[in-house]
Amino acid sequence: MNKPATKPSTHKSESVASEPMVAENYLVSQPWRALLLCAGCLAVALGVLGIFLPLLPTVPFLLLAAACFSRSSRKLQLWLFNHRYLGPYLTNYLLRKGISKKQLWSSLSSMWLAMLLAIYFAPFWAVKILLVITACLVSRHLLSLQRLP
Repeated sequence: MNKPATKPSTHKSESVASEPMVAENYLVSQPWRALLLCAGCLAVALGVLGIFLPLLPTVPFLLLAAACFSRSSRKLQLWLFNHRYLGPYLTNYLLRKGISKKQLWSSLSSMWLAMLLAIYFAPFWAVKILLVITACLVSRHLLSLQRLP
């Protein structure tokens, strides 16, 4: 009488799905569910702040929120993927494996502006070098992603 752990896919097209695949019986016990809901909400808040604050990343926090919600609340997971502003970050990165030109240039310019300020105010050369290396690696990763329209 148990349901299968995952829903079988009913379509075989590779287009963007209107809703993410989630495991129906992957929900956890009540204390873990509450913890995951809180962590997911905090991750969404930090992801939203990351849109406006250059040193705070957006996509990693939204990915964390999606992971937390996938194990605790299907309703919140669907809300996140279908959100007018946050949903495109997730669908582009997870499902379409790319980033739009606008997202790319916005990310690169804000990150480098913030990194240059942080490098200028960093007290030690080791920290300055670490910031330059981090910015170069993140830039390389962003530039390696597929461009989406």
